[in-house]
Amino acid sequence: MHRIVIRPRIQIPVLVVIFAVWTLLGVTYFTSGDVLAERDWFGIVLGCLLVTSGMAGIWRTLRLGVVIGEEGVRVCGFDSRDQVTPWSAIQSVDCVQIDVRGGLPLYAPVLRLGDDAMPLSALGSYSRQDAERKVAQLRSLKASVARS
Repeated sequence: MHRIVIRPRIQIPVLVVIFAVWTLLGVTYFTSGDVLAERDWFGIVLGCLLVTSGMAGIWRTLRLGVVIGEEGVRVCGFDSRDQVTPWSAIQSVDCVQIDVRGGLPLYAPVLRLGDDAMPLSALGSYSRQDAERKVAQLRSLKASVARS
C-alpha cells in the first residue's frame, strides 16, 4: 500500500496568508532600525516573538491533513500532536453529519474505535456523496490491509 495524503484545500492557503502577515508584522519592527539602535528591548522581544510564532504557524499549517498508510490513519492537526490510529483498532468507517456550518450540514468519515468515535473533520465535505466516496476509499484500504 502506498501512502495517501489528503490536505484541506481552502484552510491551508488562508492560514498561510494570515501567518505570513503576522510574520511580516514582526519584521516591520526591525526595518526602521530605531528598535535596534535605541535598544528597545520590548520592541525587540515583541518583533522576535511575532516572527517566530508566524513561522511556526506557517510550518504547522503546511502539515495539516490526514495521512493514510500501512500503519493506519494519521491525523495531523494544527493545535495538537499527530494522532495515529492503527488499522487493527478501527472496527468500522461510517459517514456521519459531524457539524452544521453556515446552515449547511458537514459530512465526514468517522472511525469507530470500540466505544469511541473519531471524526476525520479534515476530510469533511458539504456534499454527502463526496464524504461517502472518501468513506468507501477508507473501507477499501482497511480491507486491503486486512488481507495482507
